[in-house]
Amino acid sequence: MASIQKMKNGWRYRVSYKENGQYKTKTKGGFRTKKEAELAAAELEKQLHKGYDINAGDQLFSEYMRNWYEVYKKGKYSLAHERNIELSVRLVEEHFAGVKLKDITRDMYQKFINEISKNHTTATVQKRHTYIKSCLRDAIEDGIITRDPTYKVIIKGELETKSEELKYLNFDEVKKLVVEVKKDMKPKYISRYIILFAIATGARFSEIMGLTWDCVDFKNKTITINKTWDFKDKHDFSDTKTFDSKRTITIDDETLNMLKELRKHQNELAMKTGLRNSKNLVFVNTKMGVITNNAVNKTLQALCKKVGVKPITCHGLRHTHASMLLYKGINIKYVSRRLGHKDIVTTLQTYSHILDEMEQKESRQVDLTMTELYNAK
Repeated sequence: MASIQKMKNGWRYRVSYKENGQYKTKTKGGFRTKKEAELAAAELEKQLHKGYDINAGDQLFSEYMRNWYEVYKKGKYSLAHERNIELSVRLVEEHFAGVKLKDITRDMYQKFINEISKNHTTATVQKRHTYIKSCLRDAIEDGIITRDPTYKVIIKGELETKSEELKYLNFDEVKKLVVEVKKDMKPKYISRYIILFAIATGARFSEIMGLTWDCVDFKNKTITINKTWDFKDKHDFSDTKTFDSKRTITIDDETLNMLKELRKHQNELAMKTGLRNSKNLVFVNTKMGVITNNAVNKTLQALCKKVGVKPITCHGLRHTHASMLLYKGINIKYVSRRLGHKDIVTTLQTYSHILDEMEQKESRQVDLTMTELYNAK
């Protein structure tokens, strides 16, 4: 049973409980009203009844999150994903040094978000927050803390992201690029094949480089994306970004014929030189090795400059592919699956600027439709 007392600095509660056969008390003060003290005491008694360790909140937040990462996250995801979680852990160790779990407040957490927002984009801050919030939610589930200090936090990075306009080419621009790429299609210029394939499929660069010949179905005109190439850590195959990134998509006849020519050349090269494509990769250079994203970007940007369009990266070709499909009125649910997005919300958020433009065009179409009705004879 809890006792509530009025003190000079507000109200306090004292809760008696039994632990390992011994009676102990837990006291906490500083409450503004008697009702607040009663509610807090009731919450504590609820935790005791459920068998929670009410002193667990005394552990340091930084130590709890480090253990959470080591036990529940490390070795369970891709290395890139783990790297992002590790960065969030380090931020907590830096900004919450010496802070106990039970002492984290909403004000404290918002100030932390405000601080890291000064030199990060909104997307980066959101990513760090997502992992920290997940950790704290587990602490709540374990009964270590009772309230979520991340509740209704406001996230707004102060660094601006690159303009969406610079990330993709419109349909007329990409037509110019494709014409230029096709002028000098030779297997020794493997970057050109990668560029055309990226435009045709919207695949991520790591997915393109991880594509193997057994994943190309020439009969049914499809490719299966089920792995990536890890340039940072393994220098070998790795898993896709998410489970939803594993997908089978259709490819057009032109792209299919390009792949047939490439495979024929690789077989001829292997017979002539004895070089082996040991990983069975679709896109390799004349030495049967992989090439870097930086190398493809250099070729791509040189080609963009040559045809007079804004320079973009290989990842910009993924946005270009999606933009073309949306402009052509392709169902956004299909576009989302084709890109390997986790859900349609990701697609809507990523391409909201294109959808806004489409909405404006469609509103004009409504006007034209009504005009046609009014002028009907």
